Amino acid sequence: MSTVRTFQQRAFPLPRSAFRYGRTGPWPQPAADQPMFMAAEVMHLPKPEQKHWNWTVRINYLKAMLTKLPLAIYNGFVHSRIDHATDAECAWMLTTTCYAKYLRRRSAEQLQDSDFARHLGPLDLAREYLISDFTTMQDLDPYPGIFVAPTVVLFGRAVSGKGYELLAISIGHLEGDHWKHLVMTPADGHAWTLSKYYAIQGAAHMTSLSGHPATHFPYDTVNAVTVSAIPTAHILFKLLEPHLELHLAVDHAVLEGGDSIVSERHGEFYAPYACDGTNIRQLVPTGYIGYPNPLSKYAPSNTPGPNYLPWRYPQAAPDIPTDYGRFLAAYYETVRGYVREVVGRIAALGDSPQGQEQRYYIQRWAHYIAQILPGFPDEDAILAPGSAGDPYPNLVAAVTTYIWDVGIAHGLEHNAYYKLGPHRTGFRVRIPPPRSRDIPAFSRKDVLRGWDMFKSTLAFEMFFRPHIVTHLLDAQYNFDDVALQAAAQRFKQALRATEQRLADQGVNLDQYARLHELASSIQY
Repeated sequence: MSTVRTFQQRAFPLPRSAFRYGRTGPWPQPAADQPMFMAAEVMHLPKPEQKHWNWTVRINYLKAMLTKLPLAIYNGFVHSRIDHATDAECAWMLTTTCYAKYLRRRSAEQLQDSDFARHLGPLDLAREYLISDFTTMQDLDPYPGIFVAPTVVLFGRAVSGKGYELLAISIGHLEGDHWKHLVMTPADGHAWTLSKYYAIQGAAHMTSLSGHPATHFPYDTVNAVTVSAIPTAHILFKLLEPHLELHLAVDHAVLEGGDSIVSERHGEFYAPYACDGTNIRQLVPTGYIGYPNPLSKYAPSNTPGPNYLPWRYPQAAPDIPTDYGRFLAAYYETVRGYVREVVGRIAALGDSPQGQEQRYYIQRWAHYIAQILPGFPDEDAILAPGSAGDPYPNLVAAVTTYIWDVGIAHGLEHNAYYKLGPHRTGFRVRIPPPRSRDIPAFSRKDVLRGWDMFKSTLAFEMFFRPHIVTHLLDAQYNFDDVALQAAAQRFKQALRATEQRLADQGVNLDQYARLHELASSIQY
């Protein structure tokens, strides 16, 4: 008899009261926007979750809007000029901040047939190269007077061995019904400067509308199934409970709220993007199904390219070759150590009645989630044995990823993004992309207008700035087991030790996030 049949035939007839919402949901369903191309969405929120959001997150948005309105007005009328993006500044932004998540390693051999090699000549076989691809911008239809352009940015390891140099940017301009690309280098003067603003525009849009949604919406399924199908007395529920708060309500407000920054109903005065809400939401599926995809206007395809692969449930931190990746990887291992200890207590229950019940609900939990989330271990894989001393490694990885995503990766991205600020982040560019390498000089005050800076400032203060309700270090794990209570305390000590270790290694935590700047769940 198969494992799935065994777990389904076992009966643990707990009453409705054993579950948070009496087994009445919430439950994930196909997304309203793009049912086939976006992560499942929770459309029907329990009233307590909506009420909690109203009295916390909604109030935080309103408070930020009112208190930061003078700053937005100042930036709109007085300090409206975008910062000058030097080559070093642009390289720093695209390789070490939250934009670093778009870096892809490329060897000289892999680039030999690219536009870069054709323009720059033979590339150094011994040099390390990276690219950042923002060609997804080509599918946007901007407001009148605003322009977008697809860009691909090439970096090379600095001669000093520390960091990366900005080498070239491939930028597109529309000719008829297709995009024609030119490769720009620092020798191209004003065209090069303008290309950098377009690369930053691409990074800003893709981070907040493609990459960042991937830290939100796929994980709704884990949250919803946990609160619906796991008894509140279960060890797994107690482990995940602090990391469930507000998550579903926040995501519902983003996708379905009439006042969302990506509202489809009307353009909010705090929405900074290059086009309206209906069009801008076309970037969200790229973080889930990859790119190119069938929704693309200029590059429709069922086969995503190597730079934007379809989302799969992660089993480890991403491979990002800068300090941003080091930060994520260090905390992933810290969370894994804690989760492994808790899962070890579940495994130690063995075949006792309590152990059988614990495993039954874990398998049921995995069975439901795996049907919706690609890459999530199913009911057979979730409790597969590992090596000696490593019980249920797939369960450890699945739970680690969830806690790490909502408690570390999401918060890090918000902090790093917010610290860039509106003057470094040009969502709107009002000078057309260069059609040649020789273009007239332009002023930074012409790149965007005061109204653009006003909107961007409010967006940064209302939505990109973290507004924490419960801090990660204040997470309460309501374990009954004294040993697990001690494990939770050791986890918080381990988090502090990780922060100190990263600081000792020279990672600029003020650029990223300190522990007191991280929330226990997705709360903003």
